[in-house]
Amino acid sequence: MAVKKTQNKPSLKKAEGPQRFWVKDGRILSDLRDLKDALAEMAEETYKYHANKIKNDFAKWIEEVLENKKLAEELKKVKTKIAALKKVAAELKKYQ
Repeated sequence: MAVKKTQNKPSLKKAEGPQRFWVKDGRILSDLRDLKDALAEMAEETYKYHANKIKNDFAKWIEEVLENKKLAEELKKVKTKIAALKKVAAELKKYQ
């Protein structure tokens, strides 16, 4: 009988209450899944409001609230919404 080896993937951290992310378009995000879904549908104007040459609100929230410094650093380097979406989607594969 073959034994199936399972990996213990960490649980996704979820923000609650005032620690959730309030997007300019009215969405409220609690975790990386919410962010991935929002980025997929978000207008470019909304993305640029939160992520531009001056600031990256998504990276700040991910680092300070979701405590994922590695992903935050990666998001600070990307220039487009599509690139950010790809980074978040890749990161989500590490979680349950």
